[in-house]
Amino acid sequence: METMMPVAPPQQKAGGLGRRLARLLRRKRSPSGAGMAYSVAGDEFDQSLDSSINSLSKLKLSGNLAAAYTLDAYFKNATEKKAAAAMPSPAPAMDAAKHAFVASLFAGVSAVKAAYAQLQLAQHPYDAEAIQAADAGLVAELTKLSDLKRRYTRDPVAAAKNAAALAAQADEQRHLLRTYEITARKLEAELRARDAEAERARAALADELRAADALEERVHPGRTLAALDDLHISGLNATHFLTALRHAVKSIRSFSKAMLDAMRPAGWDPAAAAAAVHPGAALRHPGDAKFALESYVALKMFASFHRRDFGLSALHDRGSHDRRRFFDEFLELKAAPAAAFLDASTPRWGAFGEYLRDRYRSVVHERMETAFFGRPEHRGAVAAGAGAGAAFPQTAWFAEFAEMARRVWLLHCLFSAFDGDASIFQARPGSRFSEVYMESVGDVDGGEVTPTGHLVVGFTVLPGFKVGRTVIQCRVYLSRPDPDRRP
Repeated sequence: METMMPVAPPQQKAGGLGRRLARLLRRKRSPSGAGMAYSVAGDEFDQSLDSSINSLSKLKLSGNLAAAYTLDAYFKNATEKKAAAAMPSPAPAMDAAKHAFVASLFAGVSAVKAAYAQLQLAQHPYDAEAIQAADAGLVAELTKLSDLKRRYTRDPVAAAKNAAALAAQADEQRHLLRTYEITARKLEAELRARDAEAERARAALADELRAADALEERVHPGRTLAALDDLHISGLNATHFLTALRHAVKSIRSFSKAMLDAMRPAGWDPAAAAAAVHPGAALRHPGDAKFALESYVALKMFASFHRRDFGLSALHDRGSHDRRRFFDEFLELKAAPAAAFLDASTPRWGAFGEYLRDRYRSVVHERMETAFFGRPEHRGAVAAGAGAGAAFPQTAWFAEFAEMARRVWLLHCLFSAFDGDASIFQARPGSRFSEVYMESVGDVDGGEVTPTGHLVVGFTVLPGFKVGRTVIQCRVYLSRPDPDRRP
């Protein structure tokens, strides 16, 4: 007889129960056909739901806690993940602390630079108290920087957390601004020192020039304006005028030589230029082209010399000036070089500026300046400043021309101070040479004669003057007469 063993009730798995609950819930949530399902099979649904609940109850009561623990662990893990996602990450906070520490480091370096700049400023000029104060400030800033390094070496995280980014950036900008202010003061001090040095150099140069003029006056009396320092209008005579004339002629020759020297590198032929200036005069020697250029410059500068306004409409008011005003202008102008009167913003010397502009455009042609310098920049600057108060060119070429113009202007002031008792003249080309009114230039052999008997005037190099009863001879270049020219 067989013994019958009790059969254990079947164990339902948690997975199968979960799937059954999911199907029931989906069926309940389905919007389409939901009413039909409930109406047709409502009893079956209720029975199924009750059966699921009873099975779940039996599962718990049967002691099978593994499945229940599995579901509980699942929901617990999901909750922990959500909480972990909601918690902030410590990485951004640590990055901000590092940035703040770096900002503090840069602020410390900027403070050291500012303190060192202050120390340099105190050394020039030397100031012992300022040097001690700046040295103490530099040591204090270096100590702060050393403390920052020591804290970071000991505990980098704590050093980074203690730094304040905004405050450090503000300190850095403040120290940089202080450095720039100190540098600006240092540069201003250097500029003042340079200005003082330049002023001393100008004073020394003026002393040397006066000494050179005095020496030249002793060696060659009458060739400088030093002899006119104590001049009074009541004692004005032809000797004073001759002294000023020699002074102006010296400058005319210097500029003519500069023009001749500029022609050769530019590819211009001086002989051809001389022939263009005086086409009817034959040069006796190839080197005599310098006299033609000197004549060209002088006659341009002395054009309308007999008129008080130089024939310029901009200077028409000078026609009403008396001799005292011209003499005072002569005394004021003769004491300084032309550069001192070329300030376009000073209306006191506007008349001289107008004369300078007009004569430069007359003497230096546009093609000539282009050949010499590549472009007519001087003429452009001079023309642009006419009536507008623009500055004159600051070049050696224009400075030499301006000095020549100043000396001719001085001579004109002295000429006008004679109040009609002075005149200017020149010899006509082809005229017979007269020793009373003319002086020949160049190496002329007094015994040299032409086939017609005598040399004649080729052109006037410098005009002559008559001051009272004194005749100052004009300088002429003699050449062989042209049969086709009438004197």
